[in-house]
Amino acid sequence: MAKTATISEVLYSISQVNALTGVPKSTIRFWEKEFKEFLAPLRTAGNQRRFDRQSVETIERISQMVNIEGYTLDGARRKLQSLERAQEEPAEDPRAHLDELAATMSDYLLQKLFERVRTEEKQRGNGFGIKS
Repeated sequence: MAKTATISEVLYSISQVNALTGVPKSTIRFWEKEFKEFLAPLRTAGNQRRFDRQSVETIERISQMVNIEGYTLDGARRKLQSLERAQEEPAEDPRAHLDELAATMSDYLLQKLFERVRTEEKQRGNGFGIKS
C-alpha cells in the first residue's frame, strides 16, 4: 500500500517515532510487518522510512493495547480492524460488538491464566511443594 504525503505534512524518521512513542525501533519495524494494513510508512529515495502523524498515532495505539491493556498481537489487530470498521459503518449490529468483546476478553483471560500458571510453577520450583 503506497502512501503519498502532502507538502505541508510533517514526516518522522524511525528515530523520531522512537523518541515520540518510546517504542524501540526494532519493535516498530516488526509491527510494520505484523500490522501491514495499518502501518505503511512512506519511503525516501534512499529507502528510509518516514511516518506521518496517523502512523505515529497507530503505533501509540498498538503500544497501549499490547503493553498496557494486555492484548496479544492478534487481539490488537482484531481491535484495530473493529475500530476501522466502526468508523466506516457507524450503524452496526450490537451483537457484532459483543462478539468482538467476547473475543478480546478471551484473549485477555487466556493471557492472565497463563501468567498465573507460570507464577504457580515458579513458586513450586522454588521449594514450594517440590517432590523428589
